[in-house]
Order: sequence, then C-alpha cells, then structure tokens
Amino acid sequence: MPVVPTTMPASSSPIPRIYRILFLYFEPAAAFGGVVINLFDPIQYLQSLSPAASSSTYSPLTQPIYEQLAAHLLFFAWSQAIVLRSTNDTRVWKAILFGMFLCDVIHLFASYRILGAEVFMNPTKWRWEEWVNFVMLYGPGSLRLAFCAGIGLGRPQKKAKR
Repeated sequence: MPVVPTTMPASSSPIPRIYRILFLYFEPAAAFGGVVINLFDPIQYLQSLSPAASSSTYSPLTQPIYEQLAAHLLFFAWSQAIVLRSTNDTRVWKAILFGMFLCDVIHLFASYRILGAEVFMNPTKWRWEEWVNFVMLYGPGSLRLAFCAGIGLGRPQKKAKR
C-alpha cells in the first residue's frame, strides 16, 4: 500500500515561509540550546537573567528547577519542530503559538521584576544578555501574535457544505 503524505508540500502550505523558518527551525534550535545550558551550565543561565547573580548565588538544591525548565524548553522545541511540522492546519498552529506567547508574557514579567523598570524600559542600560533575551522574546513573540491574528495568512478557506 502506498504511503500518503499527511502534509502539503511547503510550496502549497498556507503557512508563509517566514513563519515556517522561524517556528520550525530557528526557535526549536534556540530552545534546544536553552535545554543544554539549563542542564549543564545553570549558573550561566541564572547570570544571563539576573545581573546580580553570581556563582555563589547558585545552589545545587535549585538544580531541579533548572532541569524542569529544560524539560519545558524541550517541549517547546518538540512542539515547534515536530508537532507544527506535522500539520498545515492554522488552528493547530495558532493554539500552540498563542500558548507560547502567554509564556513570553510571563518571561517578560519576570525580567521586569528582576531588572526593575529603569533597566527594563531603557535599552541603553541593557547588558548583552538582556539584548539577546529581549530580542528572542519580542521578535518571535511579535510574530507569534501576528500569526494568531492571521497576519500574512490570507483569507480563511470556506468549509464545503455537506
């Protein structure tokens, strides 16, 4: 019995190329990088988010938190690289990407709390870590929201009447 593909070829996909590149390739790779850092160098991760953190701030008692965060990031990578790749249904894409956008909002809130308004709202005071963090949140987060709003997706297909 011949194998029937379950997804359309990329050229006929209703998902625009910019979204596919970002959400199927770039972000899963970045999330997997976060998995590796959290598992093997949690001090670096802590210091990238909290300017006041030092190696003495880290406690091995908190390692399960970093491992749980690594699991969360691995789920993000899987959801994007595997689940989104398995369908061209924009409803599935929107459901996953909006959930990730909600995580972005909480991540930004946590950054605001640790940095304070004076640093958070003033890019001239950001360290390179804040630049990486915020570019990785605002850029993809904005595109997640744009996708969920239907920007660039064209007109929805009308369902055939039965």
